[in-house]
Amino acid sequence: MNKKNSIILFLLFSCWSGPGDPAILSKYDFDNVGRLYVKNIRDHSNMLGSGSMILNSVTHNFLKYGYPVNEINDDLFEVQISNGALSLELSCIITEFTDSEMIVIPFRHEDRGYTKTTVQQTAEMDDEKEKSQSSQLQTSTTTTHAGKVREGNKVEYTQSRVGLMLKMIDQQSGNMVWSNSYWYSGLELQRTIDLCIKNSVVQIRKLFP
Repeated sequence: MNKKNSIILFLLFSCWSGPGDPAILSKYDFDNVGRLYVKNIRDHSNMLGSGSMILNSVTHNFLKYGYPVNEINDDLFEVQISNGALSLELSCIITEFTDSEMIVIPFRHEDRGYTKTTVQQTAEMDDEKEKSQSSQLQTSTTTTHAGKVREGNKVEYTQSRVGLMLKMIDQQSGNMVWSNSYWYSGLELQRTIDLCIKNSVVQIRKLFP
């Protein structure tokens, strides 16, 4: 397997997990849902403004899939699903929100060196005694290699990671009718957000006719 294919497989298997099976109130009449209200999303403790980034991506994805989106106020958006009588409220909790970062790791590699001894052995013949006797000549050569120390810094990059918990509540009864969690890892934060939200909105769309 070449290097390019290895990188592609790594991204496919390490960056995305989910969605899992959502929790759904099976008896709920999703066909009669007319409005979906998206509540303001609180920031994650890791980053100020993360709630607005997630909310903007949610409304953008609904609009991209053809649903009219109205801003009721700074804390509430209305997504028009159909002419149905029921209304749902979509809320989101950011469970994980981490931007990518560069980590500098110092390293030290010490080579202590080594000594190599080469032994050579040859036979000598005595011509005066009609080669009836022979003697062994043994020589040795010793080579010493000095050690060395390499020091430096290794740069590594961590991936962005976003985790979400979404739930929908019927406004009339207050019953939770749907819930699921998602997470995504990627090299760039905004793209990681968009891909995570895209997958959640695609699944929510399947609830409605």
